[in-house]
Amino acid sequence: MLSLYTRSMIRWVLLTIFTSGAVALALSQSNDLPEGKGKEVLERMCINCHGLEQVTAQRYSKKYWGSVVDDMVSRGAEGSDDDVNLAIAYLARNFGKQVNINTATAKDIETDLSFTAAEAQSVVQYRTDKGAIKSFEELAKVPGLRAEVLAEQKKNIVY
Repeated sequence: MLSLYTRSMIRWVLLTIFTSGAVALALSQSNDLPEGKGKEVLERMCINCHGLEQVTAQRYSKKYWGSVVDDMVSRGAEGSDDDVNLAIAYLARNFGKQVNINTATAKDIETDLSFTAAEAQSVVQYRTDKGAIKSFEELAKVPGLRAEVLAEQKKNIVY
């Protein structure tokens, strides 16, 4: 039979190995995240409760990411309002729902890419008048689109 001291040492060693493995896994996952504004906030807010693979495997609209982050905050994720907004923007930019700008309805463009209703309608009208949009540069020429929204959603637009 093992002494109390030996059992305590075994527990301590196992706990150290487990904790080190969890930290190493979290660090390796954080290296998989794209660089950008909000990455550190996302890591700080999310990594204590779950692995980042739960985040990186999903693609949602900005609105839906907002509800996911709000839910996580209600479950104990910690961050200021600014942190929450940065995390949502980071998720939408890097793990947003992809939208084919040439086949999506105005409502889909509005909802999934965070365009205003007027911006979404401008895109639909532009492609109706001029044909399929072939590149980001061409999309940027559509009158009335906000440059900051286009930049944020660039990775989520397909042609």
